[in-house]
Amino acid sequence: MKPNKADYSVEAGPSPGTWLLRGVMRLESPEAYARAFEPLIASLGRGPAISIDLTQVAFLNSSGIRALADVLLQARDKRCQVKLFGSAAVPWQKKLASSLTALFPEIVMRVDR
Repeated sequence: MKPNKADYSVEAGPSPGTWLLRGVMRLESPEAYARAFEPLIASLGRGPAISIDLTQVAFLNSSGIRALADVLLQARDKRCQVKLFGSAAVPWQKKLASSLTALFPEIVMRVDR
């Protein structure tokens, strides 16, 4: 089943360098995630830091997790600090927090209850 764009969104937040991800992100390929994350990636390096809010993402498949890791790698290359926000109410986000902070100790990930 091909995901409908209405099932998810990647939008600039209310303040510069803030990104809001929402919905069920079940895209079919890494290329599809690259297209979805293109505006976010383009913003890397425009400021010293970006914030990515995942609290409203109900599902992110393995291609999406890989794409998010690619965003973090690009941020590292551009010396852009990343803050991730997740929700403990969404089990995969709590697990993702421990995995990503182990791989990328320079990121800040806060998982709220």
